Formats: sequence, structure tokens, C-alpha cells
Amino acid sequence: MQQSDAKIILGIETSCDDTSVCLLKGRPGPRTPGDKAPEVLALSYFSQEEILKKWGGVVPEIAARNHLLKLAPLMDAVFKESGVSYDEVDAVGVTTHPGLLGPLLTGLNGAKTFCLKHEVPLIPVNHLYAHIEAIHLTEEVPYPYVGLVVSGGHTLFLLVKSPVEMEILGTTIDDAAGEAFDKGGKLLGLGYPAGKIIDDLAKKGDESKYMFPIGLKKSANADLSYSGVKTSLRHFLDQNKDIEKDPSELAHICASYQRCIVDAIKLKARYALRKARDLTGMELPFVIGGGVACNSALRRTMENSYQKVKIVAPRFCTDNGAMIAHYALRTYAHNLIPFPECLSTDARGRFVDKNALQESAQKKR
Repeated sequence: MQQSDAKIILGIETSCDDTSVCLLKGRPGPRTPGDKAPEVLALSYFSQEEILKKWGGVVPEIAARNHLLKLAPLMDAVFKESGVSYDEVDAVGVTTHPGLLGPLLTGLNGAKTFCLKHEVPLIPVNHLYAHIEAIHLTEEVPYPYVGLVVSGGHTLFLLVKSPVEMEILGTTIDDAAGEAFDKGGKLLGLGYPAGKIIDDLAKKGDESKYMFPIGLKKSANADLSYSGVKTSLRHFLDQNKDIEKDPSELAHICASYQRCIVDAIKLKARYALRKARDLTGMELPFVIGGGVACNSALRRTMENSYQKVKIVAPRFCTDNGAMIAHYALRTYAHNLIPFPECLSTDARGRFVDKNALQESAQKKR
């Protein structure tokens, strides 16, 4: 890569409860053979976990206010750490969807303020696409591939044809995997966020001691359902009063509950990969990203079950500015909105897939 081809992207992530800012340098677009991976010049991060523990989950208004308090100091931190000056930034990449609208608007307004002051373009970023494409921060995976985004708010399989062309192969019809962990943790009195706590406790337990159901197990497709396992855990605890107060039993319950969540993903991945093979005529690589991809049982199970699986590095799994800056860089030519037109960019809370809408409309006719 020629130095003159490189761009510096300021990435801003505020879609939920994590505030993160990154300065990243690299050549726009997908890497070609011989290109170096984009360089993370500086990455700053603030988690609201301790603040939100007392509420037992994310409160959008509180999250948005804390983003407002932390965004400017985090931006100052990355410029100081990297030695990059404000006028060296070529574009700002910011999460615009999906997520909690208040937090999204806080980050977007911060990004537009920077664009206004320094007259630079803006690149809107789909948070989910950024999660899965973060694999390219550490290694290059050829297109097409099958992607699994597994996080607190979303669990879906994608056929990734390019950085800007993705098709849904399957998704949860109710709760996401991360929600199943957090809601299960609440029932067990583990606090918020429960995913890491359950993962750690499960290492001390027997995952085969208790059985919890896998939603849509008999459906020969890549759709998932996690509402039933949460209800099953609640019934189990009602029938076995105070069992979770025994440390050894708590570990067994966590291990068994976690196994159910992970086994559902393992099962449905088979259908997603099969559907992708039917569509493309090829056995495709399999990439996993998102916050829940940090889970040790999920990483171990998927690596043992699928040969061509690649999992995003834990550092880039949780919501972070690096994945946002990277996806902005990767879609630089396609998604860049020049200044001053970029100042009218808006955020939206929901992720809407055009292909899914078209299929739904056809079925109703």
C-alpha cells in the first residue's frame, strides 16, 4: 500500500451502553493481496456496566447522558495518544443504525460537530455489518462468506457477498443470545451484565447435569428462538427453590444453561452454511463476531465443530470504535457522504433488511 493511498478515519461508537472512539489508518476498500491490515493508531473505550448494574440493564436515557459526558474526553485521548492532528482526519465513521436511538443520536451529533468544525465527510456505519467485518482487522477472509453476528441485541446469520452486500440467512424470532444470558443471569441473581459471569461460573460446572430446551430445534432452517430457554429456567428455579444459592449447583445450572444457548447456535449454523452452499455452489468460510463471540464455550464449540470458522479477536468483539472506523474505511467509496451534505445524516434504531422485506411482501401476495 502506498502511503499516499492511506486514509485516517475517526470512528465513533455509541449504539448502546459503550462509548468508544478510534483513529485508524489504512487503504480504503477491501484489502488486495500484499496489503497490510489497517493500523489502529489509538482506541479509547468507556463501559457503563458499573453505572447500569443498579438498574439491572441498559436505560437508554442514562446511557445517552453518559455518552455525552464521555465522548469528548475519549476523542481527546485518541488524538493525544496517536499524535494525529485534527486536520489529518480524512473522514468520520459513526454508527447510525441499529441501536438505541438516544445513544445513537449522541454519537452522530458528536460526529457531525467534528465534520462541521473541520469540514470533513461522514460515513454512516451499520453496527451489525461492522461487527462481522471486524474479522479483517486481524486477517483477510475472501468473499463470499457466512457471517454470524451474536450480540446482546441481535443474533443473525448473513451471506456476506461484499462489505456492502449482505443477505440474511436466518435470525432470532424473539430474544438474542446476549439477552438470553442477561435474562437468565437476572433470574439467577447474578447481576448485569450476566454473560461473563455465567461463562466464568460454567467453567466450574457440569454442562450435562440439567437439560434446557433448544428453541426451533426441529425447524430445518437457520432461525433461532431463545424465549423458551429463559422460561424453562424460570420454571426450573420455581420447582427447585433456592437451588441457585448452592455454589456448586449454581455452577452446574450456569454450565447447562450456557450449553443450551451455544448448542442452538451450533445447530442453526449447519442450516445457514447449507443454505449458503445452495445459493453459491461453494463451501464458504464462516465468520463469527459480536459481543457474545467473546464467550469461551461458544468459541470452543464452534472451532471444534466447523473447519473453516474464523472468530473476531476478543478485543474487537464488543462494541468498539475500531470496528466502526474499519467498516467506514472498507466502505469509503460506497458510503461516504461529502461535507456539508453529511450534516443532514440521521440515525435509526432498527435494522431493516431490504431482501427480508421483499420476501415478506411476496409471501403476503
